[in-house]
Amino acid sequence: MTTKEQRKKWGLFPARDVDLTTAFQLLERSWYRFARSIEALDAVVVRAVLGELEGWAAQGPIDPRDTERRRAASIFLRAAVDDASDDTLLVTWRQAVNALKVFESQYAWGSKEKASRLRDVQGDARLVEASRAAAVGSQVVPLELLAVLALDGSEASADALLPHVERALSDEAQLEPLFRLGRYAAKTKAMTSLMTLITDRLEAARSVSAVMELAKSLGLASGPRFRVDVRVSGDGNTGFNVSLDSARPGAAFRGWVDTGDRTKHRLLNLEDGTTVCSLSELPLWLRNAAKELGTSWKFETASAHHLRGPRLKAFLSWLMGVIG
Repeated sequence: MTTKEQRKKWGLFPARDVDLTTAFQLLERSWYRFARSIEALDAVVVRAVLGELEGWAAQGPIDPRDTERRRAASIFLRAAVDDASDDTLLVTWRQAVNALKVFESQYAWGSKEKASRLRDVQGDARLVEASRAAAVGSQVVPLELLAVLALDGSEASADALLPHVERALSDEAQLEPLFRLGRYAAKTKAMTSLMTLITDRLEAARSVSAVMELAKSLGLASGPRFRVDVRVSGDGNTGFNVSLDSARPGAAFRGWVDTGDRTKHRLLNLEDGTTVCSLSELPLWLRNAAKELGTSWKFETASAHHLRGPRLKAFLSWLMGVIG
């Protein structure tokens, strides 16, 4: 396979090879790959893409989250591009698609590189306004897009963030990502007030989490947070991993079971956000899984993080169903 063919397989096309169909296939696949391939499009193709964006978003796939993400991309691009002339069109198009690359960049959340690129977007008033429009118009947007609004810190940006905060207040699983915006939040009255609301609600959720209640009942709670990660092997290639963290609202535990077939795992957390059982039922569920797989869990050789000694022994006793 030639280098050119390999790049196309990865979704990285030279602009001269991108037509309208290819552009939307790339946008569906990855905002970053779309941006890499189409930032140098001719004005006539850019206008064609802009003209089709709203209809493309409305034809979204069955998964509601994918539909919302389509809507976010459509709103952002249409708001960010000035098509008054070919010159302004191409300049603002390049700026807009480069922002899409920032929204899907792989730099670590707290890194200097991530912060620098987010500030570049935040420094462009048109891109900030497009980010507000996307945040208000779609329920699913990259956290980096919301971070641009946090960096901006104005009342208008705080207002655009508010629908996401309001949904998170009734769905605690969404609180943790929003809490991470604090790293970039401007010290303005509007943004400080919003971050305080998120922090207070998250701390309240953590204090009454099922994980913390379990830790207290087992005498393992020694502070405001309890967490443990355990790996237990079984016969053959079977085994399971379980992770508990009271600071992770909306997901009492996470993990998976190795079935013995290296290509197949049983997730303890399902794709729709639910779990295979409640936290209190987890020991029984693991015993039943062992019976079904014809294995036995070797708790005596368990490896763990965040717990050791008598506290780990007590937790493993609960996990085995000996206590609790």
